[in-house]
Amino acid sequence: MTKVLNWGMTPGMGDVMMALNCAYHWSYEYKTNLILNLHWFHNKEYLHHCEETETIIERTDYIKDLYLLANVKINHIFNSDQIKFKPVPKKIGLRYDWFKPRKAKTTNDWSFNPSAYLPVDKKKVVLWRPLYNAEVPRLWKRTVINDDWDLIIYNLREMGYNIVELCYRTPIREVTYHINTCNFVVCYDGMWHYIAKNFWKPMIISSTDPITDYHTTHSVFLKKDKFTSWVSNIHHPIYNKNRNEYISPYDLMHRRANIQQTEFWEAYNANR
Repeated sequence: MTKVLNWGMTPGMGDVMMALNCAYHWSYEYKTNLILNLHWFHNKEYLHHCEETETIIERTDYIKDLYLLANVKINHIFNSDQIKFKPVPKKIGLRYDWFKPRKAKTTNDWSFNPSAYLPVDKKKVVLWRPLYNAEVPRLWKRTVINDDWDLIIYNLREMGYNIVELCYRTPIREVTYHINTCNFVVCYDGMWHYIAKNFWKPMIISSTDPITDYHTTHSVFLKKDKFTSWVSNIHHPIYNKNRNEYISPYDLMHRRANIQQTEFWEAYNANR
């Protein structure tokens, strides 16, 4: 049996990879062939910003080739007339066909193929902030002001880390390489977070929205009052009342990432 899933798309890689992750996860979980129709409401050559050098289609075709395989066929549908799948603010559910992506936190869990993984540079940290975005992000993604981002970068460099800052117009191959080879990620909720998710990278994310716990369950996400201080003191132990222990943000995010990665592969192998 083959199922068909229609999904309305936006120019963001997070939305692209959420669709791919959900499709691959569903196909593997139910051992069923799946056709994923990506509905684009523009043509193949569309550029969302005048300074971009890549289309979202080029980025999608590149990233899907890194995926751990499942029985999924991906179709691009350009200039789609299926308006019912066009993303509508505050009505996100209209983007999907029969699928319910948030039925569980693991619905969107998937991984890149292990053969794509590269050696990690322990001194490299990848960071992104909303400073160079084509559009102003929603308020809950902008809780940390630019001066605080500058302070975080300064403090991490003082600790000996090399900071690679990404933005929306960074080429997808460069983005993937740096996230693949970094020690951890510091960011707001969005942009390249699904690439970090599929590499199971330790992440500290600035966010005030519970949706972060769905998109990147393996991350440590913090509100503004803790984010800057925790990242700026990333190796300093902090009391964790839930576990009654002292643990540094660095060790906490690595532990969470390792646990989630182990759980994914255990579930994956059990379903083979």
